[in-house]
Amino acid sequence: MAVIEVDSVSKRFPDGTVAVDSADFTIEDGEFFILVGPSGCGKSTLLNMIVGLEDISDGTLKIGDRVVNDVDPKDRNLAMVFQNYALYPHLTVRENMAFPLRLRKVPDEEVNRRVDEAARILELTELLDRKPAAMSGGQRQRVAMGRAIVREPDAFLFDEPLSNLDAKLRVQMRTEIARLQNRFGTTTVYVTHDQVEAMTLADRVAVMRKGVVQQVASPKELYNNPVNLFVAGFIGSPAMNMMPGDLQGDTLRLPMVEVKLPEEVRSRLGGDVPEKVVVGIRPEHFQDAALLGEAAAHGATFTTKVDVVEWLGSELYVHFQVASDTDVAELADVSDLGTVDTPAAGGDVVARIDPASGLTKGQEAELWLDARRILLFDPSSGRNLLHSGEEE
Repeated sequence: MAVIEVDSVSKRFPDGTVAVDSADFTIEDGEFFILVGPSGCGKSTLLNMIVGLEDISDGTLKIGDRVVNDVDPKDRNLAMVFQNYALYPHLTVRENMAFPLRLRKVPDEEVNRRVDEAARILELTELLDRKPAAMSGGQRQRVAMGRAIVREPDAFLFDEPLSNLDAKLRVQMRTEIARLQNRFGTTTVYVTHDQVEAMTLADRVAVMRKGVVQQVASPKELYNNPVNLFVAGFIGSPAMNMMPGDLQGDTLRLPMVEVKLPEEVRSRLGGDVPEKVVVGIRPEHFQDAALLGEAAAHGATFTTKVDVVEWLGSELYVHFQVASDTDVAELADVSDLGTVDTPAAGGDVVARIDPASGLTKGQEAELWLDARRILLFDPSSGRNLLHSGEEE
């Protein structure tokens, strides 16, 4: 196991493209650390620099106490699991798992011990004599993980390992990866574009956009205290609702209602706050007003027409429209979110409410929003005006 220090690391390609720009963070010993972001954000390039498959243009990379900028991949003692499994089709499961140990000329007895132990942990013992073509995608992914485990590396590196699996198998493999990391306690760096994987697996997450690390924090911190509009919109499913707001003192005017900001929100605002703001409200911070109790005092109630109702058994999603002729430049500039369809402020709003609600499509509904959970963003920079800089 090892600490991995990424100190102002950048990657520039010969044509001048900057794939990673001054990434700066430390991955602690035994930590499950995830790099997440939309396609093309630089997360796989950063992972490849850590493992040694890409040269570092600027900055310093340390694994343990050793600077490894110029160290060959084979000498970094890292094990990588790829998206496409990278198994040798002509070799059996046992031979595939043993291959990295054979290259290092590990004695046969030790090779067999490590392979048998990894196969037992991954439930591959019955498949050791089978070849990859005769196996399912999930089984092949476990073989690829077993090949990494037998090396007993300082760190595991995963490059979108679940992308080729169907939805049900992804959930199963996600659980297996989490259990294995807990069992071995090995430092793990994991790349994904799926924010659900990031939120469920990671101890900490680095959210990347256009080569720049936007925020490094625990999943809970990213969700409750995002540093900017991009992080707020990328983390969460369904995505955070964004709409324009006018702030006058402690009164916030939204397209559908006027809200008095609670003291706990006002106290987090700095002195230099614009009147025009972007307001972020997560779907679960709405509720059917008919189901409210004492919580009603902490928010505002409004009437709207229900456009669409999605009943999922344990959840009910209610869609409604808010009208706005205000375009916000920063919202238009986050079209690479992937999870959020907000080219401009306003539009469709999603509320996740109690499934006991009797709301139906087309009716006039009375909804409530929790004023304590509203987020406010600077429309010019995207900065979260309520960001505390502390874990919540």
